Amino acid sequence: MNRRERLRFRTDITVRVICLDYPGTPIKGRLADLSAHGLSLILNRELPSGVSIRVEWGETALVGESVYCEPRGREFLVGLKVSDPVYDAAKPVPSTIHADQSISPKKSE
Repeated sequence: MNRRERLRFRTDITVRVICLDYPGTPIKGRLADLSAHGLSLILNRELPSGVSIRVEWGETALVGESVYCEPRGREFLVGLKVSDPVYDAAKPVPSTIHADQSISPKKSE
């Protein structure tokens, strides 16, 4: 059971993912959710745990470390831990995110 107390926000935003430890072609993915110190990505390829990842969307970019990668059908759910709080580091928030439309609060179970 996941006992995280932090509020997580569900999203479905297209992002560009760059693995900084293995430079190459950026990966197109989706931002599944985010919280104060992390986020979840849905990718079409596996990324190992412990690698540095840069995630970009709109005018926003975050860098963090992958902490898990779980297969989900033909895709992979990748967890990213960021050292700076997402809510501070992700400013300015792109216009594609609207608190009343694109993001709905979700508590982790």
